[in-house]
Amino acid sequence: MDYTKIIKRAWQITWRHKALWLFGFLLSLFSGGGGSGGGRGTQYTFGTGDQLSPPVVMAIVFFVLVFALAFFVLGIVLRNLSRGALIGMVREAEETGDTNVGSGWRIGWSRFLPLLGIDLVIGIPAAIMALVLTAIGLAPLVLLVAKKEALTILAIVLTVFLMLLMIGLLIAVGLVLSVLGKLARRQCVLEKKSVWDSIRDGYRMGRENLRHVGLVWLLLLGVGLLFAVVIVPLSVAVFGVAAAPAAAVYAATEAVLPSILVGILIGLPGVLLLALLGGIYEAFRSAVWTLTYLELQM
Repeated sequence: MDYTKIIKRAWQITWRHKALWLFGFLLSLFSGGGGSGGGRGTQYTFGTGDQLSPPVVMAIVFFVLVFALAFFVLGIVLRNLSRGALIGMVREAEETGDTNVGSGWRIGWSRFLPLLGIDLVIGIPAAIMALVLTAIGLAPLVLLVAKKEALTILAIVLTVFLMLLMIGLLIAVGLVLSVLGKLARRQCVLEKKSVWDSIRDGYRMGRENLRHVGLVWLLLLGVGLLFAVVIVPLSVAVFGVAAAPAAAVYAATEAVLPSILVGILIGLPGVLLLALLGGIYEAFRSAVWTLTYLELQM
């Protein structure tokens, strides 16, 4: 397998067929999220001299939770749709020399449910395993109940040792499941297989081509580190550009909500730019794995 050729071809496809960027952007945008909040007693400052009563705060919290749930569900849909679209569009670009957004939507929707099933079949046992291993790692802390110095020291030492061991095991298992998921999704989209057949055949392909798959993973790890060198300083710059005016508004008004709104309005273009760059990177990574899969099929 010519790994250099795969990397170059993946970049050519990603750069030439910018329709891929949309699905990479969606995949990047809905791959994670976060939020923050704060309060003071039973009343919350809206602006200078204004306060929100507890019922109003509860209503705001309710709508925020509803929005977060809707965003979560939308993220699940668009994440799996985008994965399917990227996989199918790369093969289409290879076979016909062209691809487009409409084709991506069609491919993504047609394989959405099986791709969601693959995520659940792999993800749910992985989450249970993570909880069990974490519980095992923290189990020695039960010795703290005895409130004896020797047992306390022993509990801390054992916990640190076991947690390091569990974390290492979780990383190894997570890596295996991640690669399995990539191969299974390509079985699902490109061969139109069922959930279980995709996982079974993806596992078999990975096992039979362990060296090739491992080297591609290492190459993408290197590419990811290079991408981080660029994206991390940009992320810090975006945060700084958004945080400085927000802090200035808060210092002048002591109003939380206007400060947050200023930070969001100023930081939003930067966040979208970061998501676009992340989208191009996600499209490229997907293209590398799809081209690898197509090579292994030959």
